[in-house]
Amino acid sequence: MKIRFLGVGSAFTTPEHYQSNLLITAPSGRNMLVDCGTDIRFSLREGLPDNALPYEAIDAVYISHLHSDHIGGMEWLAFLTYFNPHQPRLRLYMEEATMREMWRTSLKGGLGCIQGKRMHLTDYFDCRPVAVNGSFIWESIRFTLVRMLHISTGYRDFYSYGLLMADARKAGPAIFFTTDTQYRPHLLRDIAQDAALIFHDCETSPVRSIVHAHYLDLRELPAALRTKMWLYHYQPDPKFDPEADGFRGFVRKGQEFDLEGLI
Repeated sequence: MKIRFLGVGSAFTTPEHYQSNLLITAPSGRNMLVDCGTDIRFSLREGLPDNALPYEAIDAVYISHLHSDHIGGMEWLAFLTYFNPHQPRLRLYMEEATMREMWRTSLKGGLGCIQGKRMHLTDYFDCRPVAVNGSFIWESIRFTLVRMLHISTGYRDFYSYGLLMADARKAGPAIFFTTDTQYRPHLLRDIAQDAALIFHDCETSPVRSIVHAHYLDLRELPAALRTKMWLYHYQPDPKFDPEADGFRGFVRKGQEFDLEGLI
């Protein structure tokens, strides 16, 4: 299993970083796209080997939540694959309520009809809804959704669904990918008991938004936990030294992690 970061930046990033979307490559060679932001048509082409076309390289898509740096490329991907007669529908994995809301509030306006036909999300994708904190198996990898608080408004909480990834064929450690989350040290400590490696979104701006864990907060975590953590989803040109602070480092755009033997 390999993970390649197509981008590592925040929503308001630059082409040097791109938004934080990634590819998971199974031992079989099949690829799952994790999140599909507004710059995906550029970052995906740069990140694919041998100039492969996007619809030929991807087998499945996972969407963590509904911000545009995570779903802004979904209309492009839906039309790109639908109008290719040789392309089967991509499997789409999401938390079930978030999947319904994505169609109703974000995608239906653009994708709801084509010439002569009313459309639904299932016309474009092979939809595989997942229960809250449920799991699914793709290419012998078990993905367990972890509900992460992203925004609290006082009347409704807005969640992003992180992924705990492990070999479905045997017991062993996992890899955790937070997606977007507020600082949740107690949850991280619990997850770290099962995770050999953690990829954590990390805000590095001078003004804290609260909706992402800030670098200065993550730096307060126990050293044993920091040694498992790579940081991504940062603002351009961060002014911190993660290795000096006990982290693995900032993930670079295009960086690939070969996890064979780790999970």
